[in-house]
Amino acid sequence: MSRHVKKFQQSLLCVRSISARNSKSSWTGRGCDTLRSRSTQCLHRRCLLISTNTFSRPNRRLPLSPCASSCSTTNYGTAKSTATSTFSKSTKRRRSKASSYSDQIEQGLVVTDDSRADFDALVELAESNRVDKIYPTVLHDAKANMERLPNCVLLTRVGSFYELYFHQADEYAPLLNLRLAKKKTAHGPVSMAGFPFMHLDRYIKILVQDLNKYVAISEEFPNVNIKSGNAHQAAAISDSSILELQDLDDSESGKTKNNMYIRKVCRIITPGTLIDEKFLDPTQNNYILAVSLRQKPLPELRSGEIEDPDVENFHIGLSWLDFSTGDFLTQLSSCETISSDLARISPNEILLNKRLKSGIAQKLFRQIQEQQYFITYEDFPEVGRSSELLFELSDDELRAERDKFLSAWSRHFDGEGLESVDLSKLEYDELSACNALLHYVKKILPETKIKLQSPVRRIPVDNMLIDANSLRALEIKKTLRDQVTSGSLLNTVKRTVTKSGTRLLSDWLSSPATSIVTINQRQSLVQTFLNDKHLHEMVVLYLKRTHDSNRVVQKLTLGRGDAEDMLGLLQSIQNTARLRSLLDEYLQTQAVENPSASESLPLLLERLIDLSDLEDLISSAFDHDMVIRHLSAEEKQEAESLMHLESKNGFDRLISTQKAPKKKPQTRKGAPIETMEIMKRNASRTLLRLHKSLDECITLRDGLENDLRRLLGPTLDLRWSPSLGYYIHASGKDITKFEESNTEHGNTTARCIISRKNTRSYHLDKWTVIGNRIDSYKVLIRVEERKIFQDIRQSVLEHMSPIRRNARALDELDVASSFATLARERKLVRPILHNGSSHHVIGGRHPTVEYGLQEKGVSFVPNDCFLGRAERLWLITGPNMGGKSTFLRQNALINILAQAGSFVPANFAELGVVDQIFSRVGSADNLYRDESTFMVEMLETANILKRATSRSFVIMDEIGRGTTPVEGLAVAYGCLHHLYYVNQSRTLFATHFHDLAEMIEDLPHAACYCTDLKEDENGVFYFMHKLRRGVNHRSHALHIAKLAGVPSEAIDVAEKTLCKLEKLHLGGDEVSRSLGDGKSPVDGEVLDKTSKYDAAFAFGK
Repeated sequence: MSRHVKKFQQSLLCVRSISARNSKSSWTGRGCDTLRSRSTQCLHRRCLLISTNTFSRPNRRLPLSPCASSCSTTNYGTAKSTATSTFSKSTKRRRSKASSYSDQIEQGLVVTDDSRADFDALVELAESNRVDKIYPTVLHDAKANMERLPNCVLLTRVGSFYELYFHQADEYAPLLNLRLAKKKTAHGPVSMAGFPFMHLDRYIKILVQDLNKYVAISEEFPNVNIKSGNAHQAAAISDSSILELQDLDDSESGKTKNNMYIRKVCRIITPGTLIDEKFLDPTQNNYILAVSLRQKPLPELRSGEIEDPDVENFHIGLSWLDFSTGDFLTQLSSCETISSDLARISPNEILLNKRLKSGIAQKLFRQIQEQQYFITYEDFPEVGRSSELLFELSDDELRAERDKFLSAWSRHFDGEGLESVDLSKLEYDELSACNALLHYVKKILPETKIKLQSPVRRIPVDNMLIDANSLRALEIKKTLRDQVTSGSLLNTVKRTVTKSGTRLLSDWLSSPATSIVTINQRQSLVQTFLNDKHLHEMVVLYLKRTHDSNRVVQKLTLGRGDAEDMLGLLQSIQNTARLRSLLDEYLQTQAVENPSASESLPLLLERLIDLSDLEDLISSAFDHDMVIRHLSAEEKQEAESLMHLESKNGFDRLISTQKAPKKKPQTRKGAPIETMEIMKRNASRTLLRLHKSLDECITLRDGLENDLRRLLGPTLDLRWSPSLGYYIHASGKDITKFEESNTEHGNTTARCIISRKNTRSYHLDKWTVIGNRIDSYKVLIRVEERKIFQDIRQSVLEHMSPIRRNARALDELDVASSFATLARERKLVRPILHNGSSHHVIGGRHPTVEYGLQEKGVSFVPNDCFLGRAERLWLITGPNMGGKSTFLRQNALINILAQAGSFVPANFAELGVVDQIFSRVGSADNLYRDESTFMVEMLETANILKRATSRSFVIMDEIGRGTTPVEGLAVAYGCLHHLYYVNQSRTLFATHFHDLAEMIEDLPHAACYCTDLKEDENGVFYFMHKLRRGVNHRSHALHIAKLAGVPSEAIDVAEKTLCKLEKLHLGGDEVSRSLGDGKSPVDGEVLDKTSKYDAAFAFGK
C-alpha cells in the first residue's frame, strides 16, 4: 500500500476520535494562513489542519479548534467527506513543482466544509446508500446495484463471465442449471454463480420469457480516469458516501487500486424491450404497450343521487412500440373494445399507471390482468395536466400539449418521418400513453440512444374489428386447444419468404382493411403475379435475398450493429434496386397484356426510393469474403463453447477448488494480435497507408526469419508468448550453430532467456522492434476500421427514412406474392367487394380444415351461403359432427381473407365489407373469475348483442346449452330475436333446439338450413356435410357416442330410453320434472334415489 494511502486511513481514524470528543479547544494549526491563501478549497475561509503527528500516532486524540478566521467545528462525517475529496487532489499537488506548498501538504491534510446544508445532505445520502465496506469492489458494486434495483435479477460482467451474487445466486442458480459456488471475503463466504458471456441470450430467455423476470445487465467499461496504480483508489475515495476506505484491509485496497474497469447498469431487459436477442421470434412483433386512462366528466347529480364512478366513464389511449423494429403506433380505445385491441396487438408487456391501481380503474386493470399479460406498474409522468383529473381540454390546450410532447421527444424520432406525421390528429390520451411509454423506455435503457419511427395513428374504423373471443375461436394466430401456430389460419396461408413479410401478414389477418380502395389495390397486385408466373418467380427470388431491414436499421440506431448487419443491409438495397428495375421494365413493356399491373405497380414504384449512393458507400468499404470468414470463425467458437458448457459448466471449471491441470503456455507464431480485417484496404487513404506499412513490417519479419534459417538452421522460428514476449525458438543441432555463430543482428547480440535439454529461446532486439511495429499497425488498422464503420453507420442513419419506406414496400410485395402462391396452389378466386350488406359465396371452403383433409387424402365438401336482404339470418340444424361449426367459421374466415387482400377458397364470392366479426362458438369456463360455462357463454353473447351493427357478421353456435332445455330454448330465441330486429346483422345461427325453426317462421328475412346423416341397412352411417334448405329434427347423438367409443352397455340403455321417450312424446321440461320427482321417464315407476342409475340400467336390460 502506498505511503499516502496509509496516512489517509490513519488520519480518518484520528478524525473519528476527534469527532467523538467534540473538542472546542483553542489550538491553532501551524501553516494555516499559508494554506488558506493557496488552497482553492477554502471557499468559506474555514479550514482544519491535522498535524503530521497524527500519521505516526493514529490513536492520539488531538484537540482541534477554529483557526483565526473562526472556522466552525465539524463532526466526523463532514471531516471524512471533505477529507476524501481533498486527499485525491492533494496527492496530485505533491507531484507539482510548487515546493513550498508541497511541504505544507506533506505536513498536514486540509479538510473543508462548504455549508451545513451540504453536510446534512451528505449524511442523508450516506445513510441511504450505506453498503458493507469490507466486500471487494465487484461484490460491493453488485450489492449496491441490487439494493437500487430490488425487482431485477442482476447479471454482472466480470471478464468473460456474467455472474450472480448473494441471495440471487442461491435463488436462480438451480433454475438456470448453474453450479452454486462460494467466494471467500472478509465478511464471510458469498454465494455466486455464473456463465460465459457468449451464452447471455440463452439465460436471458429463461429469466425473461420463462420466469417473467426483469434482468439488469451491469457491464464493465475501461476506467479512463486511471493514470497510475492508485488512480482507482482515489476515485473510490471521492465517493465517501459509498466506500469508507479505512475499513479496507491492505489486500483489498490493492485489488481496488489495480482495478482497470468500472461497472454500471446499462440496460434493464423486460419482455417488451427485447432488441436483437437470438431467441426473439423474427416472425412476430415484440410490442410493449402503455394504457392511459382519463375519467370523463360525470353529469350533474340530481338531489338524492349518489355518484357511481364506473370504468365506462374513461377515455382510454393506447400506445405501443416494437423496440426491435422502431414501429410506434397509437390508438384510442374504450372499455368495451380494449380487450379486443389487446388481443389484436398481442403485447409482450403492458404498462399501467401505478397511481390508478387501487382507484376506480381497478376493475379495468383486473380485467387486463386476467388475460395473463405481463404487466408493469409505473408512475406515469404528466404531459401537462394530471391524467386523474376530470376535465375536457380546449383546442388551444390540446395544441399546447402536442407542442410539449413534440419538443420533448422530437429528437428521438426519425427526422423526415416526423415532418410528415400529423400530430394534430393525436388526442390527449394518446399523447399521455406515448409520453409514459417513452419515459419508461428511456428509464430502462439509460445508456442507449433511442431512435424510433414517427408515431402512426391507427383509426379503428379503418380496420375490421375482430374481438378477443373471435380471434381465439376462429384460430387466426393460434389454435384454440393447444395454443400453437400449427393449424392456425396464419400458418395455413403463410407463403411469405421474409420474416418482416410474415409480421405484416399477421397484422393484416388480425386487422383486415375496411377501405375498398385499399383492398382492391392489394388484390390487384396479387392478380398481377397470378397472371404472370415468370414475374412472380423473379420477385420471390429477389425477396429471398433481402434481409430484415427494419430490425437491422434499428440495431444500428442503438449502436449494436456489426459488419454482418451492414452486408445484410447492402444486399437488401441491391435487391430492392433490382426489383425496382424489374417492375418498372415490366410496367413499360407488358402492362397492356396484364391490366391489373397498371392498377397496382405505379403506386408501388413511387414508394421505392433509389439508394445507390448508400449502396456504393457500403460496397466500397466492406470485404464480403473476410466478413464471411469472420462470422464462420465466430460460429465455430460459439459451437465449441456451447458443447463445452453442456458437458461441464465453464464457470464451474473456473472456480473449482480442485487443482486444475497445468496448461501448456500460450505461444503464437509471429505476433500476439491476430487481425481479421473486414474492410477493404482502400476503404480510406489512412487504412491503405496502414496496410502498406504493415505489409512492409511483415516482409521484414519474413526476411529476418528466412535469413536466420538459411544461416543457422531450418528449426529457427520467430515467436511470441505472453510471458516471454518476442523471442527466437531453436531446437536440435540448430542451437549449436546459433550459439557458435555469435552473429550480431542489428548490432545487438541475441540473449538466451530459456535453456532446456533440446530447445533454447533467445531475445533478439531486431525481432522485438519488428514485432512491436506489427502489433502497433494492427491496432491502428482496427481503430481505423472502427472509425470507417461509425462513419458508414452515420450515413445509414441519415438514410433511415427511405430505408424503412423501402422495407415496408418490400413487405407488401412479399405478402402479395404469398397470396398469389396460395391462390395458385389452392385454386382460390378473387372476391368482389362492395359497401352493401350481402354475403354471396358459391362453393365456399374452410381454408384450414381443407388443408388438413388434403394431407389425409380426403376431399372437403364445399357449401354455398347467400345472406343479404332476402335472408340475413340462417338457422342451421343437423347432427353433431355434421359440419355446422365448420360452415359458420369458414364464412367468417372468407370475409377476413377477402378484406386482408387475399383471394378466397370458393368458386365465387361477392361480399359486403364487414366492420366487425363476432363469434360465439365452443365452450369453456373461467374458474379463476368464478364463471361457469354457461356464464362465460352469456358474457360473450351479451357482448355481441350490445356491439353488433348492421354491417357486422355474426356466427353463433349452440346458444342456450348448459341450462334446462326449456330455459335454453327461451334464451336462444331471445338472442335470435334481438339479432334480427335490433342488430340486423348478417347472422349464421347453429342450434340443436329444433323448435326454434317453428318459432322464427314469422320472421320474413330468416331461413332454415340443415345437414344430414345417412345410415344403411348394416348400421354403417356417414355424414352428409352438404347444406340443404329445411330442418333436421335429429341430432344423432347416439351415433356420435358410438363413434367416440362409449361402452356398448351405456349405448344400449340410451337407445332403449330414447325409444320410450319418443313414444311418450315427452318434452324436455317434462323429462326434467319427472327425473326430479324420482320417476322413470319410461314407465313412471318410482325409483330408489340412491340407486337411480342401477335401476335404469336394469330396466334397459
